[in-house]
Amino acid sequence: MSTERATPQDPRDTRKLVHRDHRFLPLFAGPAANARIRRGLSVLVLLTIDLTALFLGLYLALAGKLLLKSETIDSNAIWAAEQTALPLASVALVLTFAKNRLYAPREQRPGAHAVLASVTMATLVMLVLVLVAEWEFNTYYIFFATWFIVSGLVIAMRASYDSITTLLLDRMNFHRDVLLVGPTSATKALAETLLHTSSRRGVPYRVLGHHELTGTYPDGARVDDLLDTPGLDEVVLTGIGAEDAEILRLLDECRRRGIPVRLAPTTVGLLSHSLQAVAAPGLPLFAVNPPMLSGLQFVTKRVFDIVVGGALLVVSLPIFAVAALAIRLGDRGPVLYRSERVGVDETVFDCLKLRTMRVDADDLQADVEHLNEADGAIFKMRNDPRVTTVGRLLRRLSIDELPQLINVLRGEMSLVGPRPLPLRDYELLDDVQKKRYMVLPGVTGMWQVSGRSDLGFDELIRLDFSYIDQWSIWMDMVILVKTIPVVFGRKGAF
Repeated sequence: MSTERATPQDPRDTRKLVHRDHRFLPLFAGPAANARIRRGLSVLVLLTIDLTALFLGLYLALAGKLLLKSETIDSNAIWAAEQTALPLASVALVLTFAKNRLYAPREQRPGAHAVLASVTMATLVMLVLVLVAEWEFNTYYIFFATWFIVSGLVIAMRASYDSITTLLLDRMNFHRDVLLVGPTSATKALAETLLHTSSRRGVPYRVLGHHELTGTYPDGARVDDLLDTPGLDEVVLTGIGAEDAEILRLLDECRRRGIPVRLAPTTVGLLSHSLQAVAAPGLPLFAVNPPMLSGLQFVTKRVFDIVVGGALLVVSLPIFAVAALAIRLGDRGPVLYRSERVGVDETVFDCLKLRTMRVDADDLQADVEHLNEADGAIFKMRNDPRVTTVGRLLRRLSIDELPQLINVLRGEMSLVGPRPLPLRDYELLDDVQKKRYMVLPGVTGMWQVSGRSDLGFDELIRLDFSYIDQWSIWMDMVILVKTIPVVFGRKGAF
């Protein structure tokens, strides 16, 4: 072979050849491939759970029918009947669950409300198909019974699966190692937020580092160099305002290494309750709606507040009476404390609380400001000298919040929502943070069940916007139930 043919090819051609040879590498190697394997196993387990629940539900429903007719349970006859309906029912259930994202990753999977809706839809589909096919049946019992049993089994079995896997992941100290990319201010705030993900749903994150999208570290390292960090699972972009070319270059580098990329919204990004496409010449535009509950959502939430809030108030009256007597005997001062708080649309109302501080506590506020232990706009002290002996106990058990049920019935508050802040705190908020006042404040909320005073103020704001964006009656019920162990565990309460 001549020397002319042996001339090395252009370096640019070499890079193209390498990329062409490894274009499918992320499918079979790297963090993305590991994530795909985990996702595949998770979906397989969930499918097994759902189909097992369907099989057992249909079996129990048929067995129950025999018992109601005082007949002997014949497993062979039941299995013969199941074989007719089970294949079609399985397809209907799985497709409905898939449509409602019940096989999505753990962090994105909806809860029991979606399971109930999906089982209901699958049952209705089966009813229509049975009627169209003119299958013989003499009662609708089997549909009602199967719906009830399958719903309960799926919810219970999925909850057990989530609990067991969460426990195992915690015992294994399993986490995702991430690199945060974006402006320093945004990545530092996000790093603080990720510290508390272990208290909420999902696998916790561990931040390996953060870097600007462009530029270098003092040691000369670029963000591209950090992508080769051993054990890196994900790259999270936040606060990005750079040129499109830089973002696309980073996405391409991550793709070649099989590293998933996530986008973390800033607080402003969380202000969007929904995005709606609108017509525009030349490019897609989206209408951004503010975070608020209106129309049917507001009516539904208000009815829930009145019914549940009224019941809770009646049940808590004995506790209220004992606490009021203890406060009165403690220092002869008033039982109730009316704290001026900011509510929906930034209107001021009297938030009712059992008094836990000295009568002159407000006058002493300026004397303790320098002892504030919280960041951001809120004021918190673990050992506030103004708190009375009785008040300290009431605060630990959150009994001082009970009178706010009256605020709920008045329509000034909701059972669940962003906590109303005192005027002192409100005046320190910026314009973006004040958007949390577009909904009714709550007696409890995401903040309370996610760490309370252990969380930073930026995290409080993010949780508020996240709640508004994802609101449902089921979410309110879940938060109310989760509040109980938080109160008795006294986590973050002072």
